[in-house]
Amino acid sequence: MKSRLFSCFIFLALCATQFVWAQATVNEALETAFIYVDVNKGSDSNPGTQSEPLKSIGAAATIAEDNNRKGIGTRVTINPGLYRESITIASGYHETALPITLQSSASGVVITGAVQYTGWVSYSGNSEIYTASWLNDWGNCPVAGGNSPLEQEIVLRQEMIFVNGTPLTQVLSFGQMVAGTFYVNETNHLAYIWPVSGTNMNTADVEVATEPVLLELISKQNVVVRGITFQYANTCRDNSAVPVAGTSQNILFVNDTFQWNNAMGLHFADPVTYFTVQNSTALHNGQSGMMSVQTKYGAWKTVTSAFNNWRGAQGSYYYWNSAGIHFYADHDHTVNGLVTAYNQTHGVHWDTDNANITVNNMLAAQNLGAGVLVEKSEGPVTLSGSAFCGNNQGVKLNYQYQAGLILRNSEHVTAVGNSFYGNQTSQIGVIGQKGGILVTNWETGEQYNLRSQNFTATGNTIAAIGSGQDVFADSYLNDSDWTDFQTTLTSNKNTWWNGSNTSAFVVPVVQLHPLSGWQSVTGQDALSTWSNPGNMASACAATPVTDYWLLVSNSSQTVAPGGSTTFSLTMIPFNGLTGTAALSFDGTSEVKGLSGTLSVTSAPLSGAFSLVVKAAANTAPGTYPITVIATNGGKARTVTTSLVVN
Repeated sequence: MKSRLFSCFIFLALCATQFVWAQATVNEALETAFIYVDVNKGSDSNPGTQSEPLKSIGAAATIAEDNNRKGIGTRVTINPGLYRESITIASGYHETALPITLQSSASGVVITGAVQYTGWVSYSGNSEIYTASWLNDWGNCPVAGGNSPLEQEIVLRQEMIFVNGTPLTQVLSFGQMVAGTFYVNETNHLAYIWPVSGTNMNTADVEVATEPVLLELISKQNVVVRGITFQYANTCRDNSAVPVAGTSQNILFVNDTFQWNNAMGLHFADPVTYFTVQNSTALHNGQSGMMSVQTKYGAWKTVTSAFNNWRGAQGSYYYWNSAGIHFYADHDHTVNGLVTAYNQTHGVHWDTDNANITVNNMLAAQNLGAGVLVEKSEGPVTLSGSAFCGNNQGVKLNYQYQAGLILRNSEHVTAVGNSFYGNQTSQIGVIGQKGGILVTNWETGEQYNLRSQNFTATGNTIAAIGSGQDVFADSYLNDSDWTDFQTTLTSNKNTWWNGSNTSAFVVPVVQLHPLSGWQSVTGQDALSTWSNPGNMASACAATPVTDYWLLVSNSSQTVAPGGSTTFSLTMIPFNGLTGTAALSFDGTSEVKGLSGTLSVTSAPLSGAFSLVVKAAANTAPGTYPITVIATNGGKARTVTTSLVVN
């Protein structure tokens, strides 16, 4: 045992030495040219001095790129204001390694993808609705394809409208409109908005998102982006407001915000190296807050990602290719001080071929899915000093991936000194595919048949709440899969607890055990205890916003002609929001023979309700969208699911 522990210590020490390099190092002292930008006072015909600034960031970026080709580093200082533009900085002929910095002079620098819309007039059929000409015709975004679940049309839309900075919720028919929504009729080129009660449309600032990309870095090196907010990009799903791609390296984002973008906020891809995201936030993005794909040497320091995947949630598309932060095939990353909370998806998803990952001081709390999912990754992935709290907000519904930490066919995952508290349905869970999943390392080409094995858990506090929560559970481990897991498991010096359920270990598969049974079947945790750790709530605190979710149990239900089925729905409020929501639905009257009945027409924001849909004997086979709408004080929430008649 001493030999094994010593070997692990040496391994971690070597990794720690390696990870020192996992960050951007940009020498901004090499910047000798200084350009100033002021959208309110500047002109792009000015020289860009502090007294005669440029008007647009794009004009400044063009000068900075020209300086770079001449061997001159450039700092662009941007005064507060709203910049309605899209900026691309790309590697070109005679590229040099001299740095470029885009930074705010003070708070309030916002790059937005929205334009102002005017000419709104009251709609004759409802004085609370306003209409204006619609100048766009985008249609649906491309579907994900592959093994992706069905994407409802609402997931594939990119329209966003904001009134006085408040987002309206999109609906796909005029009949679905309630206070707090908007509808676009592309056929007749009209937009309809129903702002919150009391809005003065004579003075209201109505903005429509029209620009998909706000800042793009392509194969650049030594770039700093500091103190800028990126918002209202209408990017299609699986794309981002701020993409960093190609052979970019030494890229630093610091004190930046990515908010209310239609898909992802910030995205690094193929194969960006040596980059850092620091003291930055990703809030209310329609898919993932941030994502990186096939990158190396990334550092994430004091990052917050919260309330993301609202667009996906509108189509009950909760998990596919989304998370507060989504890492895919990333190598040699460090994560320190991450807060990922209140996302309508997983908090963090390490998805396929992740290796050499170290995580410290993370809080994953109150996410709809798992706090952290490590999937199909060869590792090592080390999680330490972190808290996994109150995840799986949708536990009453039929969701997969329910635990604070989930391992799916992943190896060499280590959890040391963490707190797991109040996660549904288990604090630590193992799911997967029997016999392993074949994964290829993108750097080396080496293939791995990944099984759930070489998991280490030491010095953790693992506390479940109530009879419905387990401390450890697996869904498939038996035969050789269980042998691989059990014989390579290292678990000790943990505090386990559930005051309502002493048999809270579920292994192998569905066998229930107390701590003594777990010790017997695993041969581990000899020095661990079953004891009450006391109040753990202080380690779990994450700041919510005043909002609520509307969730549906299944993304689809099947019914035979002449039969009926029930959709179960629930609402979850945050930050003390109380009251009731008025409920309605749409999608049955348009289909011959379909009818529906809500169990209630209003419900508490913390309540559950159901929708029964009946198909007549002559209802044609097909897949039909059913949309449920809830509204509370102008906060409208929708969710669309599918009824399959066959």
